[in-house]
Amino acid sequence: MTYISNLYFTLLHKDFTLFYNTKKTILPLYTCALLILLSGCAEMDSHSQISRFQNSEDIYRASMRWGEWTNLFQLMKDKPDSTSKLKKPSEGYLTHLDSISVENVEVLSSGMNKAKGTGQSTLKIGYRFNNSVKVHSIKHTIAWWYHEESNRWFTDTPLPEEFDLPESR
Repeated sequence: MTYISNLYFTLLHKDFTLFYNTKKTILPLYTCALLILLSGCAEMDSHSQISRFQNSEDIYRASMRWGEWTNLFQLMKDKPDSTSKLKKPSEGYLTHLDSISVENVEVLSSGMNKAKGTGQSTLKIGYRFNNSVKVHSIKHTIAWWYHEESNRWFTDTPLPEEFDLPESR
């Protein structure tokens, strides 16, 4: 019996020694690999231009989808060198927008040019007027521009003309 227990202890000790030595060798390698992988993510923080672009697109889509028109208009700003000027929405226009129910917003394409500070998103918007059951579908392309001082993305693209007041169409 002693021989078997000594043999068992010896095998157990060898297994533990092998495990312990392997652990001592592999643990630093895993740590280094993890640090290398995480260092690649350092540029993708919430303050990066790319991250801000994606956030602006997300806010635009969510505001459009849920009819949060004042949030949407906060993303609209004239580009400094632009000749076209966005109109400030009137109370009548905001009331009209409340009669539009956006059923879905789908991203068809999205991209940005970090060097130029420009971007473009193309959306497919399904909407209906509150007094209608018919869902209309439109494609809407949004031009984005980057404002360096505020580290934010804005659009100078107005809402789709299909959302205009009936008498202004």
